[in-house]
Amino acid sequence: MFLLTFDYFGIKMNIKMKNSRYFLLILLFCVINASIFAQNAAQNAAQNREYTPYVSDIKAEARNNLIRLTWTDSPDARGRVFIFRSIRPFGGSIPANIRPVVVRYGEQYYVDDTDDMQNIYYFIAASDTAGRRYDIILPRINSTSLIPDNEDALPTVVLSPPASSPSEPIDGIYNLRANQDGDRVTITFDMSDRSKSAILYRSSQPVRVPLDLLNAVIVQSGIRSPFTDSPVPGISWYYAIIHEDEIQRGDVKIRSGVNATVSAITIYSDQAKERSLRPIPLPLMTLNNAVESHFITEIPNQIPLNPVSSNLLRETDMPRKKPIVLRNPRVFSVDLVAPTGGEDSALFQIIMEYFVKFEWEKAQVRLEHYLSLPRSKEIEARTRFYLGQTLYYAGNYKEALMEFLSFRTHYLAEANVWIDAVLSAIVY
Repeated sequence: MFLLTFDYFGIKMNIKMKNSRYFLLILLFCVINASIFAQNAAQNAAQNREYTPYVSDIKAEARNNLIRLTWTDSPDARGRVFIFRSIRPFGGSIPANIRPVVVRYGEQYYVDDTDDMQNIYYFIAASDTAGRRYDIILPRINSTSLIPDNEDALPTVVLSPPASSPSEPIDGIYNLRANQDGDRVTITFDMSDRSKSAILYRSSQPVRVPLDLLNAVIVQSGIRSPFTDSPVPGISWYYAIIHEDEIQRGDVKIRSGVNATVSAITIYSDQAKERSLRPIPLPLMTLNNAVESHFITEIPNQIPLNPVSSNLLRETDMPRKKPIVLRNPRVFSVDLVAPTGGEDSALFQIIMEYFVKFEWEKAQVRLEHYLSLPRSKEIEARTRFYLGQTLYYAGNYKEALMEFLSFRTHYLAEANVWIDAVLSAIVY
């Protein structure tokens, strides 16, 4: 016989046992009941936990014209996250004219670019996997402002770049700067690993996500800071620097204000975005033959005037003809930017080497040779637009008219202007 003493959920029990088999049965009973009790306690805790379909712990960190928002995602609403920005505090509802920025669940940060640091408010809404959005506005939890004296704000203004914070160690390329130096742009940046190769991109649009690189051109690979670039004047340019291995892996990271510029830089000169070129003077054209076109009727043969009319005409002081005024050449802005490759490259070279230098005969030969090979419809239309201008300035108005008519379906407004210019020159 032995004495068994234990505490069963706060009740002390003393049992005298004569057989060890009874002892094992009692012990097994206690273990099973303890497991059931723990499961019930966990279920009750889960049922009593509050359902929280909203983000929390929102913070706004500002530097220059960049605002970095961070938050903690909802544990219950695991769909996309919607970021709203307004110049007025958010009340009980969201104005219908405000369109949100949508980010994926789990990112928990967003960098916003704004010029107004005084009147800006943010609200971040969570949604579930079914797409239902929860517009629950909670001050200091999922809505904030950068105005310090706002009661419903919890601003956190930090005057250092996000990459310098202890929680996010500096990695990759950072501190990218683009400064104008005369007719050039000086690029400076820092790299955490200088053994890696970096590629400089230039774009006429801000580079915020990897997809924006499709509209950018590669300036040069393997660059080192500082680097000098000579972009086309008259256009607002943005820059981004990416590690070459990131592109090879398909894991490109764009961080506005870190490895991508958020402010445009423009080199000003006498050239505009769509250049207005000065034409060379041309001799007057004498129409001796009939002109065949859809717009010009056949010119009849000249009939001599009778003597009375001839004498009257000689005695009349006729006004002198004004010299013909030719239209200035035009270039599409897309053809002023050096492409990375493809069929655009050859057209860009012809435009830069001959067209903008008013070498019309050479430009005509190169453009006709360029069109001897099959081209895409858009490229062919732009090429015929330039070919028509070379013929126009060479005085070949009939051929120029045919070229302008050929691309009319692609660029109606521009074609009509040049058709009118050709017709005016023909009937002059």
